[in-house]
Amino acid sequence: MKKILFVFAFALTGILTSCKENINLDQQSQSQATTNAAAAAKVSAVIKQDYPTATELLVTTIDSNKVYGCDFSVNGVAHEATVAATGKILSTYTVKADTTKTALIDAIKVYLETNYKGYKLEKVGVGKDANGKDAYKILIVFNDQRITLLFDATGTFVASFTEPKSQKPDPKNAPKTYSVSLTDLPANIQSQLSGYEFERAFVKTNADGTKTFFVSAKIGDVLYELTFDGAGTLKSKNAIKLKLPKLEVKTLKDSELPKAIKDYLSTNYSGWKYEKGIVILKDTLPDSYTVAISKDGKIATLNFDGSGKFISVLEPKLPTVPKFEEKSIASANDLPQVIKDYLNKVYVGWVFNKGSITLKNDVAQAYLVVITFGTDKYYVYFDKNGAFIAAKKDK
Repeated sequence: MKKILFVFAFALTGILTSCKENINLDQQSQSQATTNAAAAAKVSAVIKQDYPTATELLVTTIDSNKVYGCDFSVNGVAHEATVAATGKILSTYTVKADTTKTALIDAIKVYLETNYKGYKLEKVGVGKDANGKDAYKILIVFNDQRITLLFDATGTFVASFTEPKSQKPDPKNAPKTYSVSLTDLPANIQSQLSGYEFERAFVKTNADGTKTFFVSAKIGDVLYELTFDGAGTLKSKNAIKLKLPKLEVKTLKDSELPKAIKDYLSTNYSGWKYEKGIVILKDTLPDSYTVAISKDGKIATLNFDGSGKFISVLEPKLPTVPKFEEKSIASANDLPQVIKDYLNKVYVGWVFNKGSITLKNDVAQAYLVVITFGTDKYYVYFDKNGAFIAAKKDK
């Protein structure tokens, strides 16, 4: 699994330099102008509470009467924020106008070089989303298009937005995207998320006022990426399993066989002697059965699915039962080099906690590496060749 996510809009609001608070009042009624002026004052007051030394505040409308953007400066450093009309700050970013790429952490550099080789870096935003989670917002130019990408605190890719190609960027008509919390979503979308564990959400507002909602939420170890239109209708749903199945082989007595298998043997192999049986469990649930029986020196091996339905029979060879085992990995030195290379690029400074390898007939099937990165613990999964599959942060 290369990208545990879907691509959704997250356009970077440009940092503008201005000497006063402002909202464009052209072609607006006096009533609307008064409303916007009040909103600008409220947004400015909210920003001033968190950033008392903020100057050059510029307030713009993202979603009329609902969400506003605010660009400002603190001690000469550019910042940007999105603020709800209620006064709730939805996101804040410190903008580093560093085009030398030194402002990027290594994991983001690796991602951009891999997927956008030759890109031009325009801006790096470091801050928090509406849920208070650390995030990076990066603006690049690639193949004559401006692309905004969002990453989490580890540099893991979360989302991206590609602006349409044009001779000259049009900030006024470009889609505006902002982070929202669960309670900020429309009620009909919230109701559809019942039973999910909410992760994050974003709203894209187009120049014509139409909206798209992008939501990430989990059920158990499955991450769902949901897209809703402005009316709250679900338009797409992607599922990514974050946890590898746990395989277990269990030997069975004849009395422990499922009734379906017992009935099949009684009907088709009456008088045969039960020799051996196994069940392969996947996440504690039966995945398949293998049964060996004998008669007059002849051995038959029968295969059944997880429900006990007959699949095939092999005669007269003795059964070949796959051997599964879980083997601990003692240290980082015992990891395949390809896994260490990946961890060194994506989790710079990682510390090995423990690891394990799933073997089938002594051949590697999958790897699990538990690491500490900063103050967080991560479970990182790789396939039998050491290729990255998924990563899960321990809560």
